Amino acid sequence: MNFLPPVKSNSWFRWMAVYGVLLWLLLLLHRFLLLGEPFNALIALRFVLLSLVVSGVIHLLGWLGARLLWICSTAGIMIGFVVMASYTYRDMSGWEDLAGFLSFGMSMLGGFVLGLAAEGVYLLIKRRRQV
Repeated sequence: MNFLPPVKSNSWFRWMAVYGVLLWLLLLLHRFLLLGEPFNALIALRFVLLSLVVSGVIHLLGWLGARLLWICSTAGIMIGFVVMASYTYRDMSGWEDLAGFLSFGMSMLGGFVLGLAAEGVYLLIKRRRQV
């Protein structure tokens, strides 16, 4: 985990901005290119808000030192995007976008919860070694 910035470093905020933009671009790619929907500025702005909130929460906790949470959440987002893209090519009679987005959300939240659990176990082990 040496590639991550140190705890309480200002570079976490640069990472947050880049991460948010990349997540936003992935969501736009899925919605408007893979699904072939016409561009809608309101949906694009909602994706901006979602990306910034997700990126902000993950990177704020990473700034506080929760590196395992950052890694697990990022893995959950990547897995979620792959699953969401796979739903695009299934014949679900119009439900591809909703099923894909819900599976993306579940994978993202699953990665976050797994990261919280990993951080909790890490803190317990660290505390037990100190005693």
